[in-house]
Amino acid sequence: MNKILVMDGQTIAALAIIRSLGEKGFEIHCGEDFRYNLSSFSKYVKKAVVYPSPVTRPDQFCDFVLNLTKQERYNLIIPVADDTTLLLSKYKEKFLRYTKLYLADFSAVSKLGNKGEVIKIAQKLSIPVPATYFPEDTGIEEIKNRVKYPVLIRPRISSGSRGIKYVSSRSKFDIAYKQVENEYGNPIVQEYISHDGGHYSIGVLFDRDSKPVAIHVYKELKQYPLQGGTAAVAVSIKKERWVDYFLEILRSMKWVGPAHMDVLYDSASNTPRLLEINPRFWMSLNLSVKAGVDFPYLLYKLTNESKFSPVSLYKEGLIYRWIFPNEILWLTQTSRKREGFKEFINFWDKNTCYGDLSLDDPMPVIGIIHQSIHFLSNSDKRKMIFRRGWSL
Repeated sequence: MNKILVMDGQTIAALAIIRSLGEKGFEIHCGEDFRYNLSSFSKYVKKAVVYPSPVTRPDQFCDFVLNLTKQERYNLIIPVADDTTLLLSKYKEKFLRYTKLYLADFSAVSKLGNKGEVIKIAQKLSIPVPATYFPEDTGIEEIKNRVKYPVLIRPRISSGSRGIKYVSSRSKFDIAYKQVENEYGNPIVQEYISHDGGHYSIGVLFDRDSKPVAIHVYKELKQYPLQGGTAAVAVSIKKERWVDYFLEILRSMKWVGPAHMDVLYDSASNTPRLLEINPRFWMSLNLSVKAGVDFPYLLYKLTNESKFSPVSLYKEGLIYRWIFPNEILWLTQTSRKREGFKEFINFWDKNTCYGDLSLDDPMPVIGIIHQSIHFLSNSDKRKMIFRRGWSL
């Protein structure tokens, strides 16, 4: 039986991977830097692994996982979060002596993780992006005079929209800029695009020839936090023609493996605009799987060089919900609470799938409770959770 290590068990994406591969009979080990994470409670997890933090102890993390791989003889390791993906791509050659990975090279992963680099590459390829200003190319004073407010001051490297500052006027620019610069380094300044036109996500999987073998597009209907958070509710939609053009940025980088593209539709100019690309699996992955694009299993097939036709068809109109805690937290923030509550209590719609809830695998809900207690009692993790989304 093939043995697979799925990392970052605290993420809802890891749970989707575990369920997808576990129900097909693979032996699943779940890794995280603390024991009682939500995915470790899945019935498909045979062994929970606690490794050193990839954020605060990256060298110890790599040594631990490499030794564990030699001991367990994993057939495949799947990183899910930014930090684990970056580290495994950096030391890919070491790991490939003992197991399989399906990752792009470290230089490509690093570039995609840098929002400034992604914007520059997109501009060279004439892929539409929000108007973006780089302090190293244009002086701060000139930027302040040239931009049309409001603007966003964005860290180049962060996740979950952490660190982004919304600046409504020139008088508020300097304070916000310094706050971002002091914590995250040299930021970028970007045109604010309203979400009224819709927030779209593109999930893709590229083979070793940098060709897309699977694509899934969905629209994010509710996000937590409201300001640029992760999808709490989403819907699977038709792939429009502009999607293929946007994928050119990944082809140009000779991408390999999964990636996720964030796109806002600019209703003012009737143009989709690329916000960022995440060099990893996405949190709403279970929507893709249930819509008929089983990315985790397709990735496994690619690692074993199995032949299959590219997946281009999937179920449109399928609704996705992430109840605990994201949709509940969305309900606490939204101004349309009455309508939102009516939608929230609708659990009888058969055209809905869930990121967390499963009658066949119910225990991860208990894992969410354990994980929440752990996060609330740990100051660093508590800070990471409550700093998602951009701030005013």
